[in-house]
Amino acid sequence: MSQSIPTIETALAATRVLAATFAKGAAEADRQASLPVDNFKALHAAGVLSLVIRKDQGGLGGGLEAAIDAVSTVAQGEPATALILAMHYIQHGQIAFDQGFWPTAVADVLIRSSLERGALINAAYVDATKGSLSHGALPETVARQQGGQWLLSGHKKYVTGIDALSWIRVAGVTDEPQPRVGYFLVPADAPGIRVERTWDTLGMRATSSQDVIFDNVPLPLEHFFGAVPVGAPRQHGPLDAVWYLALVAAVYHGVAQAARNAFIDFTTGFIPGSLGAPLASLPRFQDALGEIEAAQRVSHRLLFGLGRDYDELVAREDRKQIEERLNGDADVARLVVLRNSAQVTALALELAGNQGLSRNNALERHHRDALSAKAHGPNASLLKAALVRYGLKQQGKEWPPAAPAVPAAPAAQTAQLSGTAVA
Repeated sequence: MSQSIPTIETALAATRVLAATFAKGAAEADRQASLPVDNFKALHAAGVLSLVIRKDQGGLGGGLEAAIDAVSTVAQGEPATALILAMHYIQHGQIAFDQGFWPTAVADVLIRSSLERGALINAAYVDATKGSLSHGALPETVARQQGGQWLLSGHKKYVTGIDALSWIRVAGVTDEPQPRVGYFLVPADAPGIRVERTWDTLGMRATSSQDVIFDNVPLPLEHFFGAVPVGAPRQHGPLDAVWYLALVAAVYHGVAQAARNAFIDFTTGFIPGSLGAPLASLPRFQDALGEIEAAQRVSHRLLFGLGRDYDELVAREDRKQIEERLNGDADVARLVVLRNSAQVTALALELAGNQGLSRNNALERHHRDALSAKAHGPNASLLKAALVRYGLKQQGKEWPPAAPAVPAAPAAQTAQLSGTAVA
């Protein structure tokens, strides 16, 4: 019997089944801080890894809404798997929707390896000493040309999913007389790569976000792309921000949904002897359940509405609206969803009491995972500043707002302050 060809619908249906399977190993993966790599084999077999690859390139042709659906569903079962899936989608979404940013030959290699063997990709942008490049720092990872190839050296932190990756997109700078900043596509098994196991955190422990050392890693010249001179604005695909903000938020929305489900099970299933009825019969627990439900519905509406709007504007080829309107909407979704996720898991944990704090109860793990959302850049202050810019621009105001003029001090006052006499 021939195997059925996956579609967007069958892939999304598979995520619901697989999430339940992944959930069975989530607690152990958290305890051991070990990435459940077999989860990605199952996702590949179900066609989930090719969800956002274009149909004419052999994928399923899904858009941002489908990606949000898949990521948030997988996160309900095992969020480390979902975070790596999100990062994989961000890169392939850029190839599918920002055509021309990735060199065609390099993009074809990525697509073919993903379709044929489920090859995963993530980015490595954070340098060991300078931190995130989102604040404008120059990468410390340096490439020099020798023998018709690049030799890449540097130290990156927080390379999420390194134990499962086939490709790493590395931000670096060349050592040319006129240095350029850009991205290098690096095979994760290339000679000269070493992993330092530094990841030991409160939450999202199974993501294997380790340090990676690059020591004269040889790369083809064509694996360098998106290059600009040092000091020039760094190149990004014009639609990058929406995918990144939405899909990272989708991970933590899924975490909060898992906490919501666990809390419902707890409040409807636990009957204290002194009460003689489930906890959900008490008004304060009903109020908490209502708060949680409201927060989750708001998050769902923000994320999935953003995904639908994006897909519709892409279909209309209205990129101006995406850049002018949806980037701001993505900032809002990121802020609100991450805030809601932390509040939902905190409220569930508070009302579950000692039982919720037990390592045998999933609620404490969900809360630890939700708190880890704060580690993802850009931070809330940068997102709020971006929203201020959008608002001022709509009103025709400048950014940053001009400081009020300070009137000049009278000559006598100036002289007194400086300790000199006035003639």
